[in-house]
Amino acid sequence: MNIKTLLISCILSLPMLVNAQHQKLSPTESKVMVNGTSTLHDWRCRVEQVSGNLDAEKAGTTIKTIKTMDLIMNVKSMRSLKEDGKYYDSGMDKNVYKALDAEKNPQITFVLKKVNSIGANGEVNAIATVRIATVTKDIPVTGVAKVQPNGSIKITGKKAFKMTEFKVTPPKAMMGAIKTGDDITVDFDLLFK
Repeated sequence: MNIKTLLISCILSLPMLVNAQHQKLSPTESKVMVNGTSTLHDWRCRVEQVSGNLDAEKAGTTIKTIKTMDLIMNVKSMRSLKEDGKYYDSGMDKNVYKALDAEKNPQITFVLKKVNSIGANGEVNAIATVRIATVTKDIPVTGVAKVQPNGSIKITGKKAFKMTEFKVTPPKAMMGAIKTGDDITVDFDLLFK
């Protein structure tokens, strides 16, 4: 094989090495959890209905760039979980829906605005536009993006913030006897196929 043939072969194979794809969130294989505290005990809610899209370029088993990413979370699909993983009755959930004014604001949205960096091990440092209740703001987000053996992309991480940053009044229960703390953490484990 001469140099010219080798060079042409390398150039023709480049598009196969960098692979841009549109992928959809697999809701059954993804999980979004909201964790917080209260005067009684720590609490957590699972968001049962999440949809989303991802456009990313892969180079082999690594993420080269993330062009777009969006998530839509249905507020009324948030369910309070007990320590044993079973659901509380709907009374707990109604306090969450009321605090988020779910009737007027049925969705929480996340739209990737800018990727600042992607590290060699998939560490992503980005800015996203998030809408919760009536407030939309840009927030820094970090996570880890990994290409799976089947070509899907898994993104994991967590984001801590205060409810009041989005003008959400922390929920109360039992006529104000139980108060939730302002600080929450959102854990995400997302699979795009």
